[in-house]
Amino acid sequence: MAEIAIAETVELPLSIQEAFEFLLSPKAFELFTGWGPIPGVVRLDWESGSSAEEGAVGRVHNSDGSTHRERVLEVSRPSRYVVAIDEFSSAFRWLTSGATESWELSSIDEGTRIERLFVFRLRSPWLWPAGVAVAALFRRAVRANHRAMVAWAKGQRSEKAGCDSA
Repeated sequence: MAEIAIAETVELPLSIQEAFEFLLSPKAFELFTGWGPIPGVVRLDWESGSSAEEGAVGRVHNSDGSTHRERVLEVSRPSRYVVAIDEFSSAFRWLTSGATESWELSSIDEGTRIERLFVFRLRSPWLWPAGVAVAALFRRAVRANHRAMVAWAKGQRSEKAGCDSA
């Protein structure tokens, strides 16, 4: 089966514990605003369990009205988080049978480095050209998401610094 991988890295000015808790929060999901034809996330409803529990199942509602399912495969605090993504209701279902998203977190002097990897399983090797085109758009959506995450984290730092000096 043909696969397309999208790997991106972001550094957040948060401790590794803060970064891990953030990525499990509703705010982290909502900061995925999409790019071009890639829709943003409106909300995630947990059908069983929660983002912090292996085996949990949630339904993601996107800005274009489509949905997909996320299943938590691994929660290794505070360094690794993995979800399976499938049951796309959009046209994306014709391209891919599903994906895996993994987050690898490591402490750095300035906070936390996150290596994020999406692996999409194409329904057919014949779909490779379309998959590459969609992957380029998806990569831009992930980069926009990372910029939003950094801005949010910097805002949290500013708020915390303001509270500490009061």
